[in-house]
Amino acid sequence: MILKKIFNPRSLSAFLVFFAAGSVFTYPLLFRFKTFVPYFFSSDEIFGIIRQFWWYKLCFLKHIAYTADYMMAVPFGFTHAKIFVWPLWEVAGRFLTITFLNEILAYNIVIYTSFILSALFTYYLVYYLTKNQLSSIFSGLIFAFCPYYFVRSWQHFGLVQIQWLPLCLLAIFRLRNKQGIASCIFLALVLSLGVATDYQYSFFMYIMTMFFIFFVLLFDRADSDSHLSKNSKRRLIGFLFLAIFLSFIISIPAMYPMLKGIFGAHSAQASAYNPYLRPFDDLFAQSARPLSYFLPAVVHPLFGDFTGQFLGSQLYGESVTEHTLYLGWIPLILAFFAFLRWKKTRKTQKTGENFFLGFLIFLVVASWFYSQPPWWQIGPLKIYMPSFFTYKIVPMFRAYCRFGIVLMLVIAVLAGFGLRFILERFRNNLIKAVLTTILCGLVLFEFWNWPPYKVLDVSKAPAVYYWLKAKPEDFVIAEYPLDHITPNEMYKFYQTVHEKRIINGSFPGTPANDFAQKIIKLSGFGTAGLLKGLGVDYVLVHKEKYLSTDLIDDKEEFAKISVNKGLKLIKSFPQEECPRNGVSCVRSAGQIDVYEITADAIDPKL
Repeated sequence: MILKKIFNPRSLSAFLVFFAAGSVFTYPLLFRFKTFVPYFFSSDEIFGIIRQFWWYKLCFLKHIAYTADYMMAVPFGFTHAKIFVWPLWEVAGRFLTITFLNEILAYNIVIYTSFILSALFTYYLVYYLTKNQLSSIFSGLIFAFCPYYFVRSWQHFGLVQIQWLPLCLLAIFRLRNKQGIASCIFLALVLSLGVATDYQYSFFMYIMTMFFIFFVLLFDRADSDSHLSKNSKRRLIGFLFLAIFLSFIISIPAMYPMLKGIFGAHSAQASAYNPYLRPFDDLFAQSARPLSYFLPAVVHPLFGDFTGQFLGSQLYGESVTEHTLYLGWIPLILAFFAFLRWKKTRKTQKTGENFFLGFLIFLVVASWFYSQPPWWQIGPLKIYMPSFFTYKIVPMFRAYCRFGIVLMLVIAVLAGFGLRFILERFRNNLIKAVLTTILCGLVLFEFWNWPPYKVLDVSKAPAVYYWLKAKPEDFVIAEYPLDHITPNEMYKFYQTVHEKRIINGSFPGTPANDFAQKIIKLSGFGTAGLLKGLGVDYVLVHKEKYLSTDLIDDKEEFAKISVNKGLKLIKSFPQEECPRNGVSCVRSAGQIDVYEITADAIDPKL
């Protein structure tokens, strides 16, 4: 019965609309699924995820354990958690990579699946509320195609998993209408899916559930449609808390690393590299700003330059990624129309629909407040915001501007209501379809993001890595400048090509990183010997990384490397260009010099 409701001609037509529009919006990704990945210039985090998928494949082919990663941070290695932090996409990543033996394809499948599911679950949510096919497709396009989603898909593998947010709202609303253990378990499972996918969004989902409980307690009234008596209201609250409790039980394996990290974090120092205790000041830098919601994305081909003038200001925010929260003027206008309709009818037409509209409007206000900095300073008056208090409980979260995706979801749903109210004024189905198509086109234009294309060609790496791969010996390499502050994800990604062990990829606070602090300067006395003691045969020096900075020390360091008597320059690979116009590529890495270590080995333990 449930499958018939999900897989029917209406939902199939919605899927085809989302898939077609997505193919255009992500062009040319879908036609290069094995060689391109979604990408934006300001982050290299995706390369670490792709390397992790490659590690899954390597472990499968060599029949070795996943947890002990001996290929990076040599000779110390890296230990992967035995209990997955985000088990859903990690298991999916392992399954897809092993099935297709292609980490790029596996990565893209996970990204694109989240995109389609985000649209479909929003469609199901709005159809459940409005029973209107056109409005539901319209809302699905708004939520899944919003600029927030795309900037995440280009940079953050975990934060692109927004699909459970609309499903969570659907589960909450369904539990109110159909109170029972089945609806309770459904909500618990959805909350658990959030935990298994990304901590940040699961946190938002629990907050949305608590907001709903708060709203029911204060504003839910018995009416001619929902008939929520006092006993029924108590029963609903009980089921909601039971769903939260059950989700905790189901999610113990995924929550354990987080809870352990949070309790242990209070004795550590707050740091951008401590995932469980972030600096409090980050809450101010990564909070929503007045114009973040109202200006088109910086990547918009026509209006992006205008928004770019405000980038870095207190009015918009400093980050292209974090402050791309644009809601769209068409969705905002239609959502406001829905608000006016609700305001007009809420007292005379006491229906369950008006209750849900009331909660959505309440959630708009609550989400906006939650995305604000810890406090507003108005003269001597300090007004505390919700983020101030939740940071005290869960200091692992610092970017409360990300609550903007909840606001985007609510605006998308309200806009669907607004469109339905407008369509009700017409009897002709053709007029309804044409009007909806025009509005969908306007929204997609508001959210447009290319040219240039937001993809990266990963089909070919710089030639030096194929040169290394062709060497049959099992040896260790080091890449400089050394990533001694945080792992260089590109160095890790290139390992998927040359397949040699590397000393790079160490994390702060580990023995490997502590040792890395001693060999930062390749020109330094004894560095070559220490590298030889680690088993390093070749050192790759990225000329561009040294000379493209404004630091005189880096440029002087590059000049000194060539006169280090413990190093011998054996080959220099020139700058390579990308083969396709308008598409970035990983092979464009600048000149790379290869040095062989001729110094005598120095025991690192000494």
